[in-house]
Amino acid sequence: MRITTARLLKIGATKPPPTNYANKMPPLPQVSQLVKLYQVKAAKFLSQNFLYDPKIIDRFVSYIGTTQQADLAGQYVCEIGPGPGSISRSIMQRNPEQLMVVEKDHRFMTMLKYLASICEERFQIVHGDILLFDLLQAFPAEFAQPWNEECPPFTVCGNLPFNISLPLMFKFLHQISLKENIFTLGRIPMLFTFQHEVGQRLIAQPGDQQRCRISVTSQFYTDTSYKFKIVGGSFVPAPKVDVAVVELVPKKEFITDLPFKTVDFIIKHCMHNRNKNCRQGVRTLFPRTRVDLVEEIFHISAVDPTLPGSHLDNLHFRDLCHAYESIADRTPQLRLVDSYDPKAWLKHFDENGDPLQV
Repeated sequence: MRITTARLLKIGATKPPPTNYANKMPPLPQVSQLVKLYQVKAAKFLSQNFLYDPKIIDRFVSYIGTTQQADLAGQYVCEIGPGPGSISRSIMQRNPEQLMVVEKDHRFMTMLKYLASICEERFQIVHGDILLFDLLQAFPAEFAQPWNEECPPFTVCGNLPFNISLPLMFKFLHQISLKENIFTLGRIPMLFTFQHEVGQRLIAQPGDQQRCRISVTSQFYTDTSYKFKIVGGSFVPAPKVDVAVVELVPKKEFITDLPFKTVDFIIKHCMHNRNKNCRQGVRTLFPRTRVDLVEEIFHISAVDPTLPGSHLDNLHFRDLCHAYESIADRTPQLRLVDSYDPKAWLKHFDENGDPLQV
């Protein structure tokens, strides 16, 4: 990972008043000019789709920040996947304290460095993979906030490539559950683009046909809000689907204190065949012959087994998680199997569903 700045920051040094970049920012070249000048096209294998419409970009940027001010004074922003820097320019025009961008594709370094040369030390470039980069480098620890208080003046945002949006989401949710990495600094808001269908799933409530695993898991740990839809034709190249802009803010209090991996594992199985009765999914948590354990988990949780998984609310899932854990504490071998295939149980259980002795 390399971090590039126009000037190295001197920690503890007195900073001059923020420069207003609105009048210094060069006009954004047309897409045809970018392609011609830098001979860069969106890479299909990286799921790249770029925004160049200034109205849409400014609307996206208007949701960044933890205050209601018109600008981003005093705010620190980390943008994931800036590409040629169209969103980055709009952010800098609102005068943040600092913007760090993380870009994997080396072809955009020239354009980003040009922007850095104008914005000086307030614009930092990281050439690397966001799934490997330590985001703690993006935010100064001295502005951290206690978890139960207001959000710190930090935001993570980005027009995410579709192929990393969900892996990145699960990584962040795991970190939020543990309050680790950047979330040691407080409840940092996130603003991302997703496929429209994924955006609908993130906010889906009980009874919604879109409600699925990511709906429940994200709502366990964050407050999610769908900001607006971007028509697919607004991007270059245009994807076959529309795009959602969604904000996620970590909750002050989580629904459960169970480990994220445990919660996600149980929700995943409970949501298997989510539009059928939830018994269908819950029974995949146990050997096929252990009907008694299926009955026990519903008895402990007091969840109606005839309800479809998509109709269960977050508290239902919480109760199923705790009920499963009480059974698994008694039979730890249950935690060793994560499969919908009944044969997978035979590695740790006999044909009667009793755990094998090691």
